Amino acid sequence: MRTPFSFRWVVVAVSAAMLLVLAAACGETKTIEVPGETVVVEKEVIKTVEVSGGTKEVIKKVEVPGETVTVQVPGETVVKTIEVPGETVVVEVEKEVLKVVEVVKEVVKIVEVPVEKEVVRIGLLTPQTGPIAQYAPGFADAAKVAIAELNVTHEGDFEFELIVADSGCDATHAATAAQTLIDSGVSVIIGAACSGATLSAITVAAAAGVPMVSYASTSPAVTTADDNGYLFRVVPSDSQQAVALVAVASAAGAINPAVLYMTNDYGAGLGDNFAANWSGDVCTQVGYDPTEGSYDASTLAQSVVDGGCDSVLLMSYATDGAAIMEALSAQGFTSSIIGADGLADAAFTASFTDVAAVDGLLATRPRPGEASSAKTNFESAYAAAGGADGAIYTGETYDAIKIAAAAIVSDPDGYVVAALKKIGVNYVGASGTHTFDAAGDVLGTGYEVCQFDGISFSCPRIWTADGGLTQ
Repeated sequence: MRTPFSFRWVVVAVSAAMLLVLAAACGETKTIEVPGETVVVEKEVIKTVEVSGGTKEVIKKVEVPGETVTVQVPGETVVKTIEVPGETVVVEVEKEVLKVVEVVKEVVKIVEVPVEKEVVRIGLLTPQTGPIAQYAPGFADAAKVAIAELNVTHEGDFEFELIVADSGCDATHAATAAQTLIDSGVSVIIGAACSGATLSAITVAAAAGVPMVSYASTSPAVTTADDNGYLFRVVPSDSQQAVALVAVASAAGAINPAVLYMTNDYGAGLGDNFAANWSGDVCTQVGYDPTEGSYDASTLAQSVVDGGCDSVLLMSYATDGAAIMEALSAQGFTSSIIGADGLADAAFTASFTDVAAVDGLLATRPRPGEASSAKTNFESAYAAAGGADGAIYTGETYDAIKIAAAAIVSDPDGYVVAALKKIGVNYVGASGTHTFDAAGDVLGTGYEVCQFDGISFSCPRIWTADGGLTQ
């Protein structure tokens, strides 16, 4: 009997077609089953990028050379009949089939595609020149803190740029500056500080469809401005500050006060509101143009002395206020001088030639809100950035920018005014919790009562509408 028939091997080569799959940027994978091995074939990435003027597709396809996979298929048994002289032998022969499968893998890599971030330009109207120029660095420092935080928070999606223009604390100058910001492509204007500058700038901004959020304009005239709903502010109206000033003057023992006030929107509004709320008569009420060279500080001081006034309510800015206080000191006036937020800043001393004249000044300014993480975080960041100590309206500047940015981000269609109204509801910021009313005003949280002891500046007391004047 012969040795049984030896095993035979058959090799079958099967080449699979190249697998090429196009997919969207989701990066899904497709799994195909090959006997003996599972091969994951990943899809090509197509990323659609918004660019100026339309869209374009950025495609990255990465292929690696095909690899050969040998897979053994379990043997199958066949029956082979072999003729052997004198007998028939049935031999079982095992046939093993090898399949050679060529698989081309397509590999997805995470490809950094240069996508244009949406650039958001925010304008800042600040008094780099004019009667409160000494306060401008504080506003600028606070604005830079806000912009830096926004660029960290929205990295990859938005890039925020701050474009600064000088309002000069002047109506004509501010209108020109507002147009410059609009021509630069800003989505919103933060400012101005001076009320007259804000009221002038909004006539330009509203006509261009650009909203404004003021961080320091307190005139009652802002409430009734013809702004078509484009003007907001994060500081309360002076109609409320006047009431606080009445309480401060009364506590200081004033009976027959003089009221010296600038004849601009801020000064006139505050002076008129104080006189209207004062329980008795005022000693004298004199208005003046704060433009340098347009007023005589000695004449104003003389009107106080000649009137026998026992105190002075000074509704001024820094430059003119310092000149008047020095003139009062030179004429021997030693009674109380009480100012408002135009003077309530540690930097006010920089406006004096004779700094001793600032001693004893009392001044009100909007009170920061209650303790919050927003307030704590801002104060830490502001100090770390080298922000000036005792500066006025820094938290308000920061809040105005953050509110405006939140509105822009929340409404990609660009309806910023409508978005501001939605964001400005119980917005917890560094300077308080803000809710815009129908006129774009906020209620505020009362006022700090600040004082200069020598040149040392502090704010030890507060006034609130419900609690009055307290330590």
